[in-house]
Amino acid sequence: MRTLHIIVAAAAVCFSTIVGAGFIRESRPVNDSSLSLERTDGEIVKGLAVTTPKDVAKAERIMEIMASREGSTADRMIVAAKEMLGTDYVASTLEAGDKEELRVYTTKTDCIIFVETCLNMARTVGAGHTDFETLSSMVASTRYRGRISSYADRIHYTTEWIRRGEAAGIMKDLTLEIGGSEFPKPINFMSTHYKSYKHLRDADTDPVAAENRRIIYEVEKKLNEKPQSWIPAAKIKSIESKIKTGDIIGFMTTTDGLDIGHVAIAYVHDGKVGFIHASQGGGLVMEQPQSIADYVLKVRKGCQGIKVVRPL
Repeated sequence: MRTLHIIVAAAAVCFSTIVGAGFIRESRPVNDSSLSLERTDGEIVKGLAVTTPKDVAKAERIMEIMASREGSTADRMIVAAKEMLGTDYVASTLEAGDKEELRVYTTKTDCIIFVETCLNMARTVGAGHTDFETLSSMVASTRYRGRISSYADRIHYTTEWIRRGEAAGIMKDLTLEIGGSEFPKPINFMSTHYKSYKHLRDADTDPVAAENRRIIYEVEKKLNEKPQSWIPAAKIKSIESKIKTGDIIGFMTTTDGLDIGHVAIAYVHDGKVGFIHASQGGGLVMEQPQSIADYVLKVRKGCQGIKVVRPL
């Protein structure tokens, strides 16, 4: 187990942190919101999250900028997205270490972490806060199913992330409302391709990995009780005018067993319904030159349509 060193000296008390509806992290000693714990791997624990001082400083700077401007959650999200432009794309940042930990970064990101972080910075500011501790709690409430103790506690499928966000009143799936249709595609990729995942690949011999795989299989079964929804690629152009800045765009993949292969934040300006995203090909957070429709039809391989989700 990694050694933790208390940086901020003060009398500590022990309590369980509760986030949102029923989110609980194991009790640990804390003193107040200024507590940081330095780890031997060079990172720190701030609030609920493993992070770095640079990530904390950048997140709080962005939230201060967001707080200085009026607007909705969607308006704040696009402010955050613009401030994140140029941030390095780094895959698998959540897979570091041997145990499941909440990780919150703003100096490196992938596509879903970028969208989730912008959303939760907007939620934090909307709740009247600009501190990293509150941000970490917000991220925990959208990334996990009530606790952080195992790999299977994390929400891995974007479809589940959206549905839970809807149930919590955080977002609304507009896909059907703006002209989409049901899309009965089974979700089962993780349980059937478990050897592709670091924390599942030993499921045939390791009881912990086997239990993680079993839980994920049950999640997939639950997700498949309700069909997905989508706007087919050929129809995107006809509904683009209904997409607003700050909407979350999910790009539906053709890969069997998977739902959404990429996510972005819509950015409508100068007559173009475009988007900002963490681009693996570009290697950074960027505004995509093409419109959403042109990107799906002409640029992104293996994409058969989109979902449109509005932050509330």
